[in-house]
Amino acid sequence: MVRIGQLLISLESREIQLDSESLRIGSRAFDILELLIRAQGTLVSKDEIMRRVWPDTVVEENNLQVHVAALRKALGADRDLIKTVPGRGYRLIPAHEDPPLQHEDAAVLLPCTSTMLPAGVSALIGRQTLVAQVLDALNAARVVTLVGAGGIGKTRVALEVAGQATMRFPDGVVFVPLASVSNARFALEALAGALGMKLPAGRLSADLIAAEIGGRRMLIVLDNCEHVIDAAAEMARAMTAVNPALCVLATSREALRIQDEVLYHVPSLDVPQDASLCNEILRTSAVQLFLARARTIDPCFSSDEHSIFLTGLVCRRLDGIPLAIELAAARAAVLGIEVLADHLDECFRILTGGFRGVLPRHQTLKAMLDWSYRLLDDTERTLLRWLGVFLNGFSFDAACHMVAAYGFSQTEILDALSGLVSKSLVIHDSAAVPSRYRLLATTRAYALQQLEDNGERKAAALAHANWLRTVLGREPYLRTERAPDEWLAGFRHEVGNLRTALDWAFSPGGDRSVGIELSAMAVPFLFDVSLVDECCERARTAIDAASHTDPASVSVNTKLRLLAAYAAGLVYTEGPTAAVCDAWSEVLSLAVAASDSEFESRALWGLWNAYQYGGEARAALLLARRFSALAQQFENRTQRVIGCRIEGIALHYAGEPSAAREQLEGMLNAYVHRAHCWNTVGFGIDHGIVARATLARVSWVQGETQEALRLAHHALDAALEYEHDMVTCYVLVEALIPIALLMGDQAVAKAGIAILRTRASHAGFAIWATCCDCYEEYLQSMSGEGPCRLAQFRASLDALRKSEFLAPLTLLLAQFARASLAAGRRDDAMTSINEALRHCEETGERWYYPELRRVRGEIALAAHRTTDAESWFVSALDHARRQGAGELERRAAASLGELQKWSGDASEMQLPSSLSDVPMPERCHGVAAPGYILPPLKLTPASCAERDQAAHPRTSGSIL
Repeated sequence: MVRIGQLLISLESREIQLDSESLRIGSRAFDILELLIRAQGTLVSKDEIMRRVWPDTVVEENNLQVHVAALRKALGADRDLIKTVPGRGYRLIPAHEDPPLQHEDAAVLLPCTSTMLPAGVSALIGRQTLVAQVLDALNAARVVTLVGAGGIGKTRVALEVAGQATMRFPDGVVFVPLASVSNARFALEALAGALGMKLPAGRLSADLIAAEIGGRRMLIVLDNCEHVIDAAAEMARAMTAVNPALCVLATSREALRIQDEVLYHVPSLDVPQDASLCNEILRTSAVQLFLARARTIDPCFSSDEHSIFLTGLVCRRLDGIPLAIELAAARAAVLGIEVLADHLDECFRILTGGFRGVLPRHQTLKAMLDWSYRLLDDTERTLLRWLGVFLNGFSFDAACHMVAAYGFSQTEILDALSGLVSKSLVIHDSAAVPSRYRLLATTRAYALQQLEDNGERKAAALAHANWLRTVLGREPYLRTERAPDEWLAGFRHEVGNLRTALDWAFSPGGDRSVGIELSAMAVPFLFDVSLVDECCERARTAIDAASHTDPASVSVNTKLRLLAAYAAGLVYTEGPTAAVCDAWSEVLSLAVAASDSEFESRALWGLWNAYQYGGEARAALLLARRFSALAQQFENRTQRVIGCRIEGIALHYAGEPSAAREQLEGMLNAYVHRAHCWNTVGFGIDHGIVARATLARVSWVQGETQEALRLAHHALDAALEYEHDMVTCYVLVEALIPIALLMGDQAVAKAGIAILRTRASHAGFAIWATCCDCYEEYLQSMSGEGPCRLAQFRASLDALRKSEFLAPLTLLLAQFARASLAAGRRDDAMTSINEALRHCEETGERWYYPELRRVRGEIALAAHRTTDAESWFVSALDHARRQGAGELERRAAASLGELQKWSGDASEMQLPSSLSDVPMPERCHGVAAPGYILPPLKLTPASCAERDQAAHPRTSGSIL
C-alpha cells in the first residue's frame, strides 16, 4: 500500500481507503493518480498524461482538469499535494510535516509503465526461492518457461515474478491468459488483446504482433500454454527474434521447445513427514498455505496440536498441490479438519479402485474435486455441472437459464452460486460490470466430465447455445439504448462462448438447426468487432449446412442475414469477386420475393459496392440510383441521405464531377451521423467522412487542387479520430494518397502509404493492402529509380487485377505507361494506355479518361507522330471541357503547348472555337501547372480525320 496524506492506495488492486473505508473515484482519475505516484515526485507533462490515460482517444485539456479536480477533492485537506506546473503538467509532492509517500508492507513504488497484471492475487507462500531463481534467469535468458502439473501454482509464481520484475521492463509487463482460448488459431487474438492492439478484421500473424512491439523493453507472460503449445511457441519465437529487449515468461504443462528456452519445473509445496513434530509441520509451505486459506474463511480455525497434525496429514495426502490444498482448506473451514481428514481417505479409494499409496498429481487433484463435488447439495452439483459449458465466464442470468429445466427458483440458484463461490469452485470477477463468474480450467474440465457421466452433455450444450441466442436476440434493441462501445464490449465477453456453441452445433453430435440460427444472429456482430475473416467463415459454414437441411426449416430472414454478412465481409478479404456479387444477388432475389425492403436496400448497396470496387462505373451508377429510388419509395430518410453519397461516388467515376459535387454537398449538408447511422452489418460507419473523401477527388478533377488536398487531410484526421480501420483505409485509398500522387507531393503520399500499409495489413483488408503496393510503385516511378522498378510495378498491377479491385486501375495504368515511356519502352507504354482506354469503354469509367487520351498523345509524340499526337491532345481537351474537369483541361492544354513549341509552327496552329479560351499551364515535373495561354493551333483535315479515328483507337492485349 502507498500512503498519500490521509489516503491509503493499492496500485495492485486499484483501491483507495480513507479511515479504513473504501473511497471510489473514476477509473481515469485513478490512472492519473497512478502516473503521478510512479513518477516519484517528478513532473508528468499534460501530453504524457493524456497519451497514457486516453491512448486511443483525442480529448480536450479540460477533461484532464476535471479528473485532477476530482483527485484533489478526494485528498481533502491534502489537496495541495498535487501541484500544477503552469503550461507543463502536474507533480505529486510530499507534505512538509508528513511526507505523503510512505511505504507500508515493504511496498515499492514502481516506475511509470504499462503494466497489465491481474489484480487481487493472494500472498505467495513457499515459492520465494523459485521466484528468485526465475528473476535471475530473466537477466540472461530471453524465454523462461515454468512447467508442472495442473494446479501446481505455475500461474501464481509467474505473477509474482512479473510483479517483482516490473522495474526492469520500463515499457511494461503484459499478462496473456490463454486458458480461455479454445483453439490455437485464437491465441494470437488473445495476445493482441492483452497488448491493447485492435482486433483485426482478418488474420493476425505472430510476426505482425512482434513488429508492433518492436524495440520495446517488455516482459510478456504467456499463461496456460499447454493446449495451444505450437501457437505459444511461435509467438514467443517471433517476439524475441526481432526484439532483443523483450523477454517471455511462459507457464505450461510442457516445454515450448524453442531455441534458448530455459525451463524451471514448479514442484509441489513441501509437506511434513509422517513423524514430523508440530513445529516442523508448521514450517512446511503446504501447511502454511492451508492454514492461511482456511483462516481467511474462519479466523478462528483450529490450531491445536491435534488439528495441526491432521492438517499436515491432509496436505501430505494431497501431494502438496496448491489448488487441491486451497479447495480442501475451504471445506475444512466449514466442516472442520476432522471431517475433512476422514472423508478424504474414502474419496481416494473410490478414485483409485481401492489401491492406496502415492498418487499421480492429476489424480490427486481429481480426487479433491470429486470430494468437493460430493459435499455439494443437489442444487449446487447440478449448477456446477451445467456451468461447465461456459468458456469465457457467465452472468447470473446465464446460470438461471442453464438450469431452468430443473425448476429452481432464482433464490435457490443464487444460494447455490454463492455456495460455489465460497467453496472456490466458481470465481467471481469483481471487476466486471455487471458481475460475471468463471470456472477454473481444471474445475471446468471436471464439470464437463460430470455432464458426460450423467448423460447431460448434449442437453447442456443445447441450453448454452440457446442462451447465446437469447443474448444476441436482445442486442438489436439495445443498439438504440446503449453506446456502441458498450454493447460491443458485452459481445466480446461472449466470443469464446459463441465459438464453443457453434463448434458444438455443427459437430456430428450437435444440432445444425440451432447452429444455423445462432450463426445468423452472431455473424453481424463478428463483423462489427472486426473479426471479418471469422464472420465469413462462420457464415459460410451455416450457409452450407442450410443447403443440406430441409428448406422449410430455415427461414428466409435467416438466409438473408447469413448471406448478407458473408458478402459484406468477403469483399474486403477476397475482393469484389463473382462470389460476392452472386451472394448479394441471391440476397436481392430473396428480399424482393419476401417484400423485405431492408434487405433489398442492403443488397443494392452491396452490389453497388462490389461493382464500384470492381471498376464497373456504369453498372455502379445504375445500382446507386436504384438504391436511392427504393429509399425514396419507402421514405427512409437515412437511406436517402446515404443514397446521395453513393450516387455522388458513382457520378464521379462516370466522369460527371459537377453532378457528383451536387450530390455529395447535398448529402453533407443534410447528414448528421447519429441521426443517419444505418445500424446494420457493414453499414454503421460515419458516411460523412467517406463523402468528404470523394468530394476531395471531385475538387481535384475540377481544378481545385489545393482545396482537394485540404479536404483529404481533413477527412483523414476525422477518420483517425473516428478510430475505424475501414473508414481510415477508404480515405487513404480513395482520396489522400491518389491526390498527393497526382499533385506530385511525394512526402504526403509516402506518409499516407505507410499508414495504409499498417492499417490494411493489421485489419486484414486484402484489397487495400494490394492497392497499397501499387501506390508504392507509383511513388517510386516518380523518382530516379522508376525505370529500374518497372518489373515490380507490373507485378503489383497483376496482383491488383487478381484481387479484382479495379477502381484505381486506370490511374495506375496511366502512370505505368508514363514510367515505361520515360524508360524508352514505348511499346509497353502503348499497350498499357490502350488497356486503360479499353477498360473505360467497357465499364463506362470516365473520371480520368481525358488524361488517358493525353498520355496516349504523349506516346505518339515520342514516336514523332505529331499529327496523331495533336489529335489525341485536342480530343483530351475536348473531353475534359465537356466534363468540366478543369485540372485535366490544364494538363491537355499543357501538352498542346509543348507540341507547339516542339513544332515551331505556332502561326499555323489553331484550336477549335470551343477550346480557344483554354488557359495554358506550364509543365512542372510532368504535371501541368497554371502559366500561359496556348497560341492558336491550326488543325489540318488530316488531323481532324485522325481525331475521329482516335475516338476508337486500336488496342492490343495487356502486357501486365
